[in-house]
Amino acid sequence: MRGVRQMMERGSQGVALHSDERFNRTVERIASEAFWLRTYQAAINGMRVEAVGLDFFRVSLNALKDARLIRMIRVLEDDSETASFWYLLRCNGPLIDRAARKAGLDLAELKQIAARLRGIRNKTFVHIDKDGVFDPQQYYRDASLTNDKVAKFCDRLWETMKDVYLSVHGKELEHDVYSGEDIKVLARLRDEAESA
Repeated sequence: MRGVRQMMERGSQGVALHSDERFNRTVERIASEAFWLRTYQAAINGMRVEAVGLDFFRVSLNALKDARLIRMIRVLEDDSETASFWYLLRCNGPLIDRAARKAGLDLAELKQIAARLRGIRNKTFVHIDKDGVFDPQQYYRDASLTNDKVAKFCDRLWETMKDVYLSVHGKELEHDVYSGEDIKVLARLRDEAESA
């Protein structure tokens, strides 16, 4: 299946809000975001090595978590002005629903995750809320998104978007696979250098 039928919904300027070109480009963008989410998650999982104070591994882990979080927020933003995952669902629900079911991605649960991310985004991660400044971690606790939950989401979104990409573009999405296994080697080299 190439593209999606143009929907007749019109914006304030009388321009069609949904088109084959925009849908196809959004599939490419969200697939890319899903790839990086899955890749960051593999690196985060590989970071299960002992950090030594404030070393490169701890700094990298925090940076990866931030990068993962902003991509999740970007992909799951549910706003009519954004070309997010929800835009794809609105444009071609049957295609997205089929791919999500096949990948085990629960769209109702995904909606809940998106809603929980909104508080994090608006109150502490992207903006610093004047009341939230007293306990910014509360937004993370309220979201209750564990690493295991996020890892499951990253894997299932990636599988969903590979399927959607294949359906829309008629070819598999070219990508590399990163396992995070090299991190243990780097940690061992660090430990050896410190003990020498």
